[in-house]
Amino acid sequence: MNSIMISVVIAFHQGIDYLRDCLESLKVQTSDNFEVILILDTAAQKIHENVRELLWEYEGLLPIKVHELHGDTGVSAARNLGIEKAEGNFIFFLDSDDYITSNLLYNMEHCMKAQEELCYSKIVHTWFKRDSFHIETMETAKENENATLSQDLAKDRLLSIDKIEDITVLGMLFRKDFLDRYHIRFEKKQKYYADFSFLLNVLEHCEKSSCCTKEEEVYVKRYHNDKIHLPSLEQIEDANREQYVAEAFARGITLSKKYREHVESMACSYYLNVFGRKFHEKPKEAERKFPWMCQVIQLCDRKTLQKFHFIERRILYNTIRKKSRKAGQWIKIRMIQKKIVTMFSDKKHFYRTINLYLFQRMKQKDNWIVFESFVGRNYSGQPKYIYRYLQKNQGKKYRYIWVVNDKKIKIDGKCKKIKRFGLRYYYYMTRSKYWVNNMRQPHSYKKRPGQIMLETWHGTPLKKLVFDMEDVHSASPEYKQIVYEQSRDWDYLLSDNPFSTEKFQSCFLYDREKILELGYPANDPLYDGELDKKAMRLKKKLGIPQDKKVILYAPTWRDDNRYGAGEYKFELKLDWNRLYAELGKEYVILLRMHYWVVDRLKTEGLEGFLFNVSDYSDVTDLYIISDICITDYSSVFFDYANLRRPILFYMYDLEKYRDMLRGFYLDIYKDLPGPVLTEESQLIDAIKNIERTTEAYQKRYQIFYDRFCGIDDGNAAKRVCETVFYNKIQG
Repeated sequence: MNSIMISVVIAFHQGIDYLRDCLESLKVQTSDNFEVILILDTAAQKIHENVRELLWEYEGLLPIKVHELHGDTGVSAARNLGIEKAEGNFIFFLDSDDYITSNLLYNMEHCMKAQEELCYSKIVHTWFKRDSFHIETMETAKENENATLSQDLAKDRLLSIDKIEDITVLGMLFRKDFLDRYHIRFEKKQKYYADFSFLLNVLEHCEKSSCCTKEEEVYVKRYHNDKIHLPSLEQIEDANREQYVAEAFARGITLSKKYREHVESMACSYYLNVFGRKFHEKPKEAERKFPWMCQVIQLCDRKTLQKFHFIERRILYNTIRKKSRKAGQWIKIRMIQKKIVTMFSDKKHFYRTINLYLFQRMKQKDNWIVFESFVGRNYSGQPKYIYRYLQKNQGKKYRYIWVVNDKKIKIDGKCKKIKRFGLRYYYYMTRSKYWVNNMRQPHSYKKRPGQIMLETWHGTPLKKLVFDMEDVHSASPEYKQIVYEQSRDWDYLLSDNPFSTEKFQSCFLYDREKILELGYPANDPLYDGELDKKAMRLKKKLGIPQDKKVILYAPTWRDDNRYGAGEYKFELKLDWNRLYAELGKEYVILLRMHYWVVDRLKTEGLEGFLFNVSDYSDVTDLYIISDICITDYSSVFFDYANLRRPILFYMYDLEKYRDMLRGFYLDIYKDLPGPVLTEESQLIDAIKNIERTTEAYQKRYQIFYDRFCGIDDGNAAKRVCETVFYNKIQG
């Protein structure tokens, strides 16, 4: 046996796909000088059969030894068992939902000198699986992560960290005889935050350590993006979590001599900033749990308490004296003080405060309706055509309010325009009984009792959504939880077909009874008996020659190509000069970028051929004037199919989009009503021979139309309004 062998200890409870990624990262290690100790928590017995099946895939590829916990449970007990079963000279803890880069173990074992007790590496955070993770785009969401390590163990792993949940022993290689000599183990009874006391014990005894500074070799800590089905240890909701926090701090204060002052400061800050909020939000719970934190603060040295400001000291001193009511009163004073400062330094916060204490107390208006389309960017979609129907058939019965970022947007009929997140936004949002929207509402806005939210959505989904997605590349790791909470406030969710109804139930975890399968109002104009005349008027309005055929090119955004939240880049994979030479005599092209895309295409030299209509308010008008629709993964083709006109799918990055970014609900080679094209030359040929293309997909188009467009008939707005506003149940 090699004397420098590493024992990689993995504690497993749940998440078989996470474990697969974890083992894959070990399989590709450049070092073969390690064993894997996999500890199965017996609390997860039901899924152990799946683990056994997975391990067969690594037979002969990884030296895996499997042990089960008996009696004890939890990650602390699992890691302790792993230490006892380890045969290597070094211990490396790897959580089953994390993974490491390919050279990490090799570099760490060669970085550590003979007299050193441990070596540690950089930790980066992500919410992506290994196939989607790139070293160039590492997510370092934790503010306390430094760009480079200081090579000071205490500073890197304790002193620069002010949150107990960020303390970790991951990404560290320990000499086993060092852990055994000082009997450093995890506290089995500590369900959460057990790394805290373990690390403090290490720091108390460690005299020499080394640091693996290679930027490309890191420990990857992976977030869980599905708190509902597969929460991480940090995400588990536990009514007694504060007790474990208190016990961890108490143990840390009594254990640590070198770093006691820092631990005390962390404990006081947690009490003031985290636990203290309960005195305002849940006073009875705060009173019940107060003794836990009281014991911790009583352990703190007076010098530590003196570092805090006057009000904070009053809170801490009253806590030491076990005067919970006085402590709570001072906490509320502190919160009011901070709220006042925030109010006058943050306009949005000021508006939300006015809303909370003034607008929320005003009487709700039963005949007020707020409409919003694509986060206030335009006047379009289902909200527009529901609004138009009500204007025509109900007139003055309702007061209509439109949320628009630009008040210059023309809206027919009589309505009130308000800017999103302005003071009047909160006023009308709070006082209106109805809200018609085609996107998710702001997660900071709390629905008022009695308010009715009609979520119309904005298309039949091709690409997977929310809980049907594995990785979320376009949003924060809290995305699924945020959407789940938002969708609980929807009173109705509109669907265009049975397919959407089924997918909305799974992706939003939404009740079937609340889904209105009534068709999409935005598709009503596509069944107008005078479409040709309307198309002529729209062409004239947009300056498009009447004698030219029109191609609508409407690609969607790419989840991984962005400037920031809600602002995406887009690289057009078309040679416009070539298209002009090949198609310019017969066609013009309308370019309709997704509203999240902020890049603007330069069209100099292509005037009269390429029209950038990305800022045109209503895409339904563009459908009406188009003879051919070209898209990639956008849902526009489901709506456009109502016209029974040719659709081409230009999917030049198909494998990446399907296999890495999103995934599809449909088999694109069997279900789509047009050809899938991956090269520009194929696209040009399909356009030049559009009659042949149309004939080839005629049967499939009819099947597609029946499946996805069967409800739309020009009367969707009528059905929706009768159900939601007139309270007539559709048959």
